[in-house]
Amino acid sequence: MKKSILSTAIILIATACTIQSSQANNMPYEPVFETAPISETLTTSQATESSMTKIASAQTPAQEVASTAENANLQSAMMQLDSAQVEYRNQLIQYKSEYADIDNSYKLIKEQRAAKAKLVKQTEKKIKNLEATKEKIRKNMN
Repeated sequence: MKKSILSTAIILIATACTIQSSQANNMPYEPVFETAPISETLTTSQATESSMTKIASAQTPAQEVASTAENANLQSAMMQLDSAQVEYRNQLIQYKSEYADIDNSYKLIKEQRAAKAKLVKQTEKKIKNLEATKEKIRKNMN
């Protein structure tokens, strides 16, 4: 228990120190891999543009060909996913319409079933009444 509290406290202190040192003098965090330090006059968008040009100039033609091939592969994959999504949506529409048809048929059959059940009960009552009447007549005849 004490070890977990102690390790948590150490992690929190280390994180706070890192955040505090990166925010010193309201300067943005300066990563180690940057070749030129970020100056106060350099804005964030300018820093992003300069780092992007450094990255772009560092790429060789073979890397550019590879990146265009990767982009083409990614675009092809996106097209396949889009077409699969369209197919599934069309299937969904078809299934929903079939479900609605079946549901309507089910409701109709359910209503017909209830009506027949009512007729069966009424007929059974009539038969019981006739049997009861016959029994009364037999008793009176004796």
